[in-house]
Amino acid sequence: MKKSIYLLVIFIFCFQCLQAEETQRTVALPVYANITEASAENWLEIVGVFGGITYLGAKEWEWGSSSFKFNEEGWFDMNAGSGGADKLGHLYSSYLMTEFLTHRMSQKGYSVDSSAKYSAYLSWGLMLYVEIFDGYSADHGFSYEDLIANTTGIGVSYLKTKYPDVLGDTLDLRIEYSPSKGMKGFHPITDYSGMKYLAVAKLSGIDIFKNTPLKYLELQAGYYSRGFKKDDRPYTDFKTTEAFIGISLNLSELIFKPYRKNLGKVGQYADTITQYIQVPGISMRENIKSRSKLVKP
Repeated sequence: MKKSIYLLVIFIFCFQCLQAEETQRTVALPVYANITEASAENWLEIVGVFGGITYLGAKEWEWGSSSFKFNEEGWFDMNAGSGGADKLGHLYSSYLMTEFLTHRMSQKGYSVDSSAKYSAYLSWGLMLYVEIFDGYSADHGFSYEDLIANTTGIGVSYLKTKYPDVLGDTLDLRIEYSPSKGMKGFHPITDYSGMKYLAVAKLSGIDIFKNTPLKYLELQAGYYSRGFKKDDRPYTDFKTTEAFIGISLNLSELIFKPYRKNLGKVGQYADTITQYIQVPGISMRENIKSRSKLVKP
């Protein structure tokens, strides 16, 4: 994706916050009266994200370089800028931002449901801010596809929090990154040819599997694109996309929960990170749809 918001938020989320103990919903907690109160109570987090977005917009996204324009980017077409990977990036970054704000809001003693509601509103507003000023970028433009992807990611986070027994303990959205040759180094923000986007179903969250060996497994569905950027040209003449399914190990059930006391805070940090970043090399996958297109010289 062209946005690097998810990187900003994931560092804040994973290294400033320990994964919270699940609040018992039987305990009556106060709710935010309105979005004004929610914003006032969490102004530092909001200002931090807003400031990071604004800095990136001015420095990296060329805000102010053109008059306002719309940009029809397409979805997962082979002629799209990254074969749809940027749309999944928008979905993921919006999801991550909402997860972070929900976590911080509930940590201040407010109900999880109320926190999820207002974090969704605020995340949507922040991502709308991004899109509006993208409209003033010569390289981007306002994209309704991005707005839909943002809304979807926010919705997934909200529904996970709202229905923890159905989705919260079962569904993760993750990224997996391995540097591509074309980028020559570690560039998780812009290296689409090294990125994979995954939806993960944890069998440990399903009642019939909780007390069986299947709780150590996860089911995956994912997508990635390769060869869409000029940096890829020395290494391939083709644009390719892959949709896949797979099975992976649940590291939380295998390591972090059984050895929680021994691992301490480091284990809690690692457990949180692996809910948002897929560890490479612990999955078996099968491609279910492949596409390829020769890039004209």
